[in-house]
Amino acid sequence: MTRRGVAGVAIRAIELYRTMISPLRPASCRFTPTCSQYAVDALREYGAVRGSWLALVRLAKCGPWHRGGWDPIPERPRSDVVRGRTPAKLRTPRR
Repeated sequence: MTRRGVAGVAIRAIELYRTMISPLRPASCRFTPTCSQYAVDALREYGAVRGSWLALVRLAKCGPWHRGGWDPIPERPRSDVVRGRTPAKLRTPRR
């Protein structure tokens, strides 16, 4: 199974949870977006391994010791900035 395939299976499992189990429980998520939406976003953006890790870390924060609030998935670093290069549009012209 491909990397995206494994993430797709996990996303379908989360969607099944959302439709079958979540409606039976009282709404209690202290984060925005909800933990299930965060997991879906992380899996779509980063794939099965890193997306699952990010989702597990987020679930570990779910407790009275964390106040919650806005907690989106981390943005991917831009490859040109990571490599120490500046995009052509941002370079200052030489004189």
